Amino acid sequence: MKAPLTLSLLLVLGACGSDTPADPTEAGQMAVQAGDHQAAVGHFDTALASLSAGTPEHTEVAIARCRARAYVDSSAAREDFMQLAGATDLEEKAYRDMIRDLFNGGADGLLEAVNVVDAGLKKFPESEKLQKYLEKLKAEAAKAEGGALNNALKGLGYT
Repeated sequence: MKAPLTLSLLLVLGACGSDTPADPTEAGQMAVQAGDHQAAVGHFDTALASLSAGTPEHTEVAIARCRARAYVDSSAAREDFMQLAGATDLEEKAYRDMIRDLFNGGADGLLEAVNVVDAGLKKFPESEKLQKYLEKLKAEAAKAEGGALNNALKGLGYT
């Protein structure tokens, strides 16, 4: 009689012990909301492994992964985003969201945001919102009075 009772108890406790959803995309979104960007990247990696490349779902999860990664490794996040942007026809919003996450990811993110702003403005030259991000970057560069951010902007012709 002890074995069935023990097994039932283990099954009930096992079912109650996890707040992580079975869907890795949803788990990634929950991790982002909780501020655990490293875990979010892992969940999005799992989700991407089960999705067919080139589908809208794959692109959506890949963007979410880049955005979460902006808080963990801004350089790699920018690189991944730029590869995705080169292979996919991303909307302007994807660029804005990525830039915002790079801004929020820390000082290194500002430097990485320069290339995303530049790519976004080349694709969407009339975008007032992307232009505002460029102005924010210029203001940050002016505060630093030189440095890498200023050099990156100058290198792309933004003086």
